[in-house]
Amino acid sequence: MAGLRAGVPGRRAGLSPVGPARTQPDAGPRTRWCVVTFVEPAPAEFGREAWPLHLTWVPPFDAAEDDVVRALTQVLTASSEDRSALETQTVGEAWFGRRREVRVTELARTERIDVLHRAMLAALADTGVDVRAMRHVRDAFRPHVSAQGERTLALGTVVDLGEVALVAMRPDGDARRRRVVRRWPLDGTEPSADVR
Repeated sequence: MAGLRAGVPGRRAGLSPVGPARTQPDAGPRTRWCVVTFVEPAPAEFGREAWPLHLTWVPPFDAAEDDVVRALTQVLTASSEDRSALETQTVGEAWFGRRREVRVTELARTERIDVLHRAMLAALADTGVDVRAMRHVRDAFRPHVSAQGERTLALGTVVDLGEVALVAMRPDGDARRRRVVRRWPLDGTEPSADVR
């Protein structure tokens, strides 16, 4: 894929709030989720150590599937009304984690990225997700793509953020697997549920 390369260490940018209407949380079974945009082709299922390159919009959280899908559909359907491409660019390299062991390529933090990030957090908070306990969100959000082995993004690469995906972190109770449950294109086309 164009723009991929092996990499090394970098930086960030801007802000803005938003939030959808409140909904009643579902009492259904809670599952562990995260919300991402894949920046390379992603299968419907993959191993815990085999993530495709991705931007994480919302770090892992627990909630009922119906609540999450309803909340994100509301936000992402509204976001798709602006049919212009949601793009950014790689702007730096850095090392994240307590021991600086995670190599990342940082993305320019545009106003549209920030608004979408905050809108998803607000919608999930309305369903009972404790977003206040999350680290690296809101003002601390640094959009980035973590290297996966030797796969990373080259500096200066334009990154298409045209789809948001909901990933189950323990599908069928298996913490070794990840499953893409739903994808929302941001170009106004219909969202898709991945076949299980």
